[in-house]
Amino acid sequence: MSGLPEIIYRGSVKDVRGVEGQSPYIFEYSDRYSVYDWGQMPDGLEKKGEALAFMAGFFFQHLGLPHHALGEAEGTLLKVKPVTVLRPEAKTEDGKIVWDYSAYQARPVNTLVPLEVIFRFGVPEGSSMLKRASDPAWRAEAGLQAEPKTGDRFEKPVIEFSTKLENKDRYISRAEAARIAGMDPGEMHTLLALVTTAAEGLKSCFAGIGVELWDGKFEFAFTGRAREPRGFMLVDSIGPDELRLTVDGLHLSKEWLRSQYKGSGWLAAAEKAKKLADARGALEWKEICTQELGESPKPLSADAKEKGSMIYLSLAEALAKKYLHRSVFPGAWPLDRLVEALKGKAAA
Repeated sequence: MSGLPEIIYRGSVKDVRGVEGQSPYIFEYSDRYSVYDWGQMPDGLEKKGEALAFMAGFFFQHLGLPHHALGEAEGTLLKVKPVTVLRPEAKTEDGKIVWDYSAYQARPVNTLVPLEVIFRFGVPEGSSMLKRASDPAWRAEAGLQAEPKTGDRFEKPVIEFSTKLENKDRYISRAEAARIAGMDPGEMHTLLALVTTAAEGLKSCFAGIGVELWDGKFEFAFTGRAREPRGFMLVDSIGPDELRLTVDGLHLSKEWLRSQYKGSGWLAAAEKAKKLADARGALEWKEICTQELGESPKPLSADAKEKGSMIYLSLAEALAKKYLHRSVFPGAWPLDRLVEALKGKAAA
């Protein structure tokens, strides 16, 4: 694509180019990465942006569901239909932050659903699901008879909701999700069915290259007409940054990047900063982390950067060879070589 339009939104991983409200928008994927809600980390992963763009375009087409992508990716770029984002207003009441979602009660269309929809096919070690597993109400909503434990797998995906447009994500019930998004019961039923179909399609797709899908998240936009039952289309992106994938128990997704920071002083400070921000009714927890606690994330080692890059490139190459019968990243390691490298063995 030549003569790219201006950037109208800069995210932690990708930028959005275009003219406000005019089709198409262009997603420009970068080599940046983000973990633990921090936003852009101090370094990048070579060709990660190209791999993410390819996988986003591939999955939107492969799943066969309504989506906003307009064709295949070109390098780091993917054309999409514009979607309006109605950001809730943050208000302070009794020293606590309250989010105003009243704009969604007008039942907008071509608008981002203000939720992340999480699906789970199992309970890997460290899953946040375990924090809610003892709650009978949560288990009833999730359709689970018994309290799940590490290692459990589910025949059908367990579906949860979290907020998307607040200063940090928080898990909410289906009733709360429907309320803030202005969805009626029929729309919620439609959305749950779409999530199940999409999740099962992804699971089968990854199984075809020998990769296990544990969980992930989708984003949707409302389609149709405001005064009628609305439909949904998949939006944003689908790839290793939105999914938890393993081979032989090794992570082949952003979870591997998260693991590089576990036990660090920065991560401990970030978790403390979030709690301090909540207690103070403040939005900017990152400033507390950097200015008050004096901690920022450190760059990855050269070895970790190479392995992190190959996670994205190797997955994209394996998918292209399996389902498109062509190579897209000829320099990528085969998945078995990648797995050996992540085990600490020689990559060569």
